[in-house]
Amino acid sequence: MKQKIRIGIVGYGNLGKGAEIAVSQTPDMELVAVFSRRKLSKTQSGVPAILLDEAEKYSDKIDVMLLCGGSAT
Repeated sequence: MKQKIRIGIVGYGNLGKGAEIAVSQTPDMELVAVFSRRKLSKTQSGVPAILLDEAEKYSDKIDVMLLCGGSAT
């Protein structure tokens, strides 16, 4: 079986939530975590919501990081 691409999302506004939905509908991708500057209580898909400062600790668990920050960031 082909290994899934492990995805992380930075930013959980409209763009990040849209990316989360897109990843969930893509069979060869797996969402590992969502990273945000603010503390999140949960994500729509149930994956861990992690503070952005902790992202480096996931470097061996994520293949692709989707940057979904808004235009003001």
